[in-house]
Amino acid sequence: MPSTHKASKSVAEKTRLRILAAAEKVFAQVGYRAMTLREVTKQAGVNLAAVNYHFGSKTNLMRALLRERFDPINEMRLQMLDEYASRHAPKAIPLEDIYDALFRPLFTGSDFSPVEDRMLIKIIGRALTEPAEFMSDLHRDLFAELSQRFITEIQRACPHLSHEQILYRFFLSVSTMIGTVIEQVRLENISDGKLSGRKLDRVLEEMTHFVVAGFRQE
Repeated sequence: MPSTHKASKSVAEKTRLRILAAAEKVFAQVGYRAMTLREVTKQAGVNLAAVNYHFGSKTNLMRALLRERFDPINEMRLQMLDEYASRHAPKAIPLEDIYDALFRPLFTGSDFSPVEDRMLIKIIGRALTEPAEFMSDLHRDLFAELSQRFITEIQRACPHLSHEQILYRFFLSVSTMIGTVIEQVRLENISDGKLSGRKLDRVLEEMTHFVVAGFRQE
């Protein structure tokens, strides 16, 4: 009996993952507004009941999809930030290390480079074109606590800046990160092919210098 339960659980998990893969493909192609559960079920080879069973709604499916993608990256960010905090305690974490913890997991990951994952780049690009209320809700789910943790550490490292200045500059630094991820080819274009966006360590180094410099100004 236990083996039967385990087998059925495995089948259910495979179905769930198939639905997520199909949703990812459809979202990357057409975005959230045009994405339909009918198309997702068609791509996944399942019926609507399976989607309802595993996710309950289109919004919950999308939330699960983005969590599947971003939770490992965010966990790595927090782990790196904790390591830097321990290394520098009781002093504030240097800005260079704070932004290394924020940027590097998106660019290098653990066993692969998320930035070289074309589907993830499409998902990020699509998310930027979605309605503000849609992204606002998902941001609260996925990034609000993470952002607050980084903002707190930045405030400790930059006591010369007001909280308002910190928020503006954190927003601009995150926008720089997102733009760098989805516009890698632009670096090659403006440098007439002399520079490559695929040299990730170099891109990370320059982006970190650029962002950190913005926090040095009062």
